Amino acid sequence: MKGWLVGLFLVLSVHALFAQADTDTAVVEEVDTYPQFRGGLEGWSRFVRDNLNLRNVINAMDSTAYVDYGLRQTAIMEFTVCEDGRVCDIEIANKTKISPEFAEEAMRIMKRSPKWTPARKEGKGVRMRFKQSITAVLQ
Repeated sequence: MKGWLVGLFLVLSVHALFAQADTDTAVVEEVDTYPQFRGGLEGWSRFVRDNLNLRNVINAMDSTAYVDYGLRQTAIMEFTVCEDGRVCDIEIANKTKISPEFAEEAMRIMKRSPKWTPARKEGKGVRMRFKQSITAVLQ
Protein backbone atom coordinates (compact mmCIF):
# COMPACT_ATOMS: atom_id res chain seq x y z
CA MET A 1 0.00 0.00 0.00
CA LYS A 2 2.81 2.39 0.91
CA GLY A 3 4.56 1.72 -2.42
CA TRP A 4 1.33 2.42 -4.30
CA LEU A 5 0.95 5.81 -2.57
CA VAL A 6 4.56 6.75 -3.31
CA GLY A 7 4.05 5.81 -6.98
CA LEU A 8 0.85 7.86 -7.19
CA PHE A 9 2.63 10.84 -5.58
CA LEU A 10 5.48 10.62 -8.13
CA VAL A 11 3.06 10.44 -11.07
CA LEU A 12 1.13 13.48 -9.80
CA SER A 13 4.35 15.41 -9.16
CA VAL A 14 5.67 14.75 -12.68
CA HIS A 15 2.29 15.71 -14.17
CA ALA A 16 2.30 18.99 -12.20
CA LEU A 17 5.84 19.74 -13.37
CA PHE A 18 4.90 19.32 -17.04
CA ALA A 19 1.69 21.33 -16.58
CA GLN A 20 3.78 24.22 -15.24
CA ALA A 21 6.13 24.02 -18.21
CA ASP A 22 3.17 24.34 -20.64
CA THR A 23 1.85 27.50 -18.99
CA ASP A 24 4.95 29.67 -18.59
CA THR A 25 3.87 33.04 -17.20
CA ALA A 26 7.30 34.65 -17.17
CA VAL A 27 7.61 38.07 -18.77
CA VAL A 28 10.36 38.10 -21.41
CA GLU A 29 12.55 41.19 -21.83
CA GLU A 30 14.58 40.30 -24.92
CA VAL A 31 12.51 39.31 -27.93
CA ASP A 32 12.87 38.92 -31.70
CA THR A 33 9.77 41.05 -32.43
CA TYR A 34 7.92 43.44 -30.13
CA PRO A 35 4.20 43.38 -29.45
CA GLN A 36 2.12 45.57 -31.71
CA PHE A 37 -1.45 46.75 -31.80
CA ARG A 38 -3.14 45.18 -34.81
CA GLY A 39 -3.29 47.93 -37.38
CA GLY A 40 -0.13 49.58 -36.02
CA LEU A 41 -0.02 53.15 -34.77
CA GLU A 42 -2.86 54.18 -37.08
CA GLY A 43 -5.02 51.34 -35.72
CA TRP A 44 -4.19 52.33 -32.13
CA SER A 45 -5.13 55.97 -32.79
CA ARG A 46 -8.42 54.90 -34.39
CA PHE A 47 -9.21 52.55 -31.46
CA VAL A 48 -8.59 55.30 -28.89
CA ARG A 49 -10.50 57.92 -30.89
CA ASP A 50 -13.50 55.60 -31.36
CA ASN A 51 -13.66 54.48 -27.72
CA LEU A 52 -12.47 57.41 -25.60
CA ASN A 53 -15.37 59.18 -23.90
CA LEU A 54 -14.20 62.45 -22.38
CA ARG A 55 -17.67 63.77 -21.51
CA ASN A 56 -17.59 62.38 -17.96
CA VAL A 57 -13.97 63.49 -17.50
CA ILE A 58 -14.77 67.07 -18.53
CA ASN A 59 -17.96 67.20 -16.44
CA ALA A 60 -16.16 65.92 -13.33
CA MET A 61 -13.29 68.41 -13.51
CA ASP A 62 -13.61 71.80 -11.85
CA SER A 63 -11.35 74.82 -12.39
CA THR A 64 -8.93 73.60 -9.71
CA ALA A 65 -8.51 70.27 -11.49
CA TYR A 66 -7.78 72.08 -14.75
CA VAL A 67 -5.05 74.05 -12.98
CA ASP A 68 -3.66 70.92 -11.29
CA TYR A 69 -3.68 68.62 -14.33
CA GLY A 70 -3.98 70.91 -17.37
CA LEU A 71 -6.06 70.76 -20.52
CA ARG A 72 -3.77 68.21 -22.16
CA GLN A 73 -3.30 64.98 -20.22
CA THR A 74 -1.32 61.92 -21.21
CA ALA A 75 -1.76 58.59 -19.43
CA ILE A 76 1.27 56.35 -19.81
CA MET A 77 -0.20 52.87 -19.77
CA GLU A 78 2.05 50.00 -18.75
CA PHE A 79 0.71 46.50 -19.34
CA THR A 80 1.57 42.96 -20.33
CA VAL A 81 0.81 41.60 -23.77
CA CYS A 82 0.36 37.87 -23.20
CA GLU A 83 1.58 35.17 -25.55
CA ASP A 84 -1.91 34.97 -27.11
CA GLY A 85 -2.13 38.78 -27.54
CA ARG A 86 -4.44 39.52 -24.59
CA VAL A 87 -3.73 42.68 -22.59
CA CYS A 88 -3.43 42.16 -18.82
CA ASP A 89 -1.72 43.53 -15.68
CA ILE A 90 -2.62 47.10 -16.66
CA GLU A 91 -1.18 50.01 -14.68
CA ILE A 92 -0.85 53.74 -15.20
CA ALA A 93 2.81 54.72 -14.81
CA ASN A 94 2.09 58.43 -14.23
CA LYS A 95 -1.18 58.22 -12.29
CA THR A 96 -0.37 61.21 -10.05
CA LYS A 97 0.20 63.45 -13.08
CA ILE A 98 -3.32 63.04 -14.54
CA SER A 99 -6.80 63.61 -13.13
CA PRO A 100 -8.45 60.64 -11.41
CA GLU A 101 -11.32 60.86 -13.91
CA PHE A 102 -8.99 60.62 -16.90
CA ALA A 103 -7.08 57.78 -15.21
CA GLU A 104 -10.34 55.87 -14.86
CA GLU A 105 -11.23 56.45 -18.53
CA ALA A 106 -7.76 55.40 -19.70
CA MET A 107 -8.07 52.16 -17.70
CA ARG A 108 -11.50 51.53 -19.21
CA ILE A 109 -10.06 51.93 -22.70
CA MET A 110 -7.16 49.55 -22.05
CA LYS A 111 -9.48 46.90 -20.60
CA ARG A 112 -11.49 47.05 -23.85
CA SER A 113 -8.40 46.68 -26.04
CA PRO A 114 -8.65 43.93 -28.62
CA LYS A 115 -5.86 41.39 -28.82
CA TRP A 116 -2.44 42.61 -29.92
CA THR A 117 0.09 40.78 -32.04
CA PRO A 118 2.25 39.29 -29.26
CA ALA A 119 6.01 39.58 -28.92
CA ARG A 120 7.85 36.63 -30.44
CA LYS A 121 11.02 34.86 -29.42
CA GLU A 122 12.38 31.94 -31.41
CA GLY A 123 9.09 31.77 -33.32
CA LYS A 124 6.85 31.51 -30.24
CA GLY A 125 4.52 34.11 -28.73
CA VAL A 126 5.81 35.32 -25.34
CA ARG A 127 4.62 37.64 -22.58
CA MET A 128 6.16 41.10 -22.58
CA ARG A 129 5.62 44.35 -20.65
CA PHE A 130 4.81 47.27 -22.91
CA LYS A 131 4.09 50.99 -22.63
CA GLN A 132 1.59 52.94 -24.69
CA SER A 133 0.21 56.41 -24.12
CA ILE A 134 -3.32 57.76 -24.30
CA THR A 135 -3.54 61.54 -24.72
CA ALA A 136 -6.61 63.73 -24.34
CA VAL A 137 -7.13 67.44 -24.89
CA LEU A 138 -9.91 68.61 -22.58
CA GLN A 139 -11.76 71.71 -23.77
